Amino acid sequence: MISPSQHKPHNAPLTSVRGRIRAWIDAHADKLGDDVLEVGSRLHAPDAWWANNRDLATGKWTGVDMQPGDGVDLVCDVCDLPADMNGRFSAVLCSEALEHVARPWEALPALREVLRPDGWIIVTTLTSFPLHAFPDDFWRFTESGLRLLLTDAGFRNVTTAGGGRVDYLLNDHGEDGMTTMSCPMHVFGTAQC
Repeated sequence: MISPSQHKPHNAPLTSVRGRIRAWIDAHADKLGDDVLEVGSRLHAPDAWWANNRDLATGKWTGVDMQPGDGVDLVCDVCDLPADMNGRFSAVLCSEALEHVARPWEALPALREVLRPDGWIIVTTLTSFPLHAFPDDFWRFTESGLRLLLTDAGFRNVTTAGGGRVDYLLNDHGEDGMTTMSCPMHVFGTAQC
């Protein structure tokens, strides 16, 4: 397991994928509190400092993932978390993991259950990004879609934002030439229990 003192500080530029993700998390780090559950905490290499968020810990930090590895304290299905976690955590950080959950509409209510009253969830996920299996890749989200999932899960004070842009060249209706269109790369959200 990697401790905060064993990795490099986050200094990826805001123009990079990881820089935008970490900037959102940093901007909302005051919501984390003293006992955080991180969903999708597995580091794909021991030196993957760009994906390690434990330096934000001000107390206890528990990492869960569907696969064992560096950064994982508990291997489990996020839709079926241990009952002794209910009401325990001050915050949940779910960064770049929701797209890998087969049933996010079941996962978000389960994550709400493990939060203390008034606890927060911080989410970063994708709107447009290449498929990447860890071990599988199921979904892409819009701001409206993430907002709806969080609201339906019983969260309040839901905010969402897009981040980054992906440009596409399209011939949408058979017209001559191509049209440039763009969409967000990420969708970010926060919500309160």
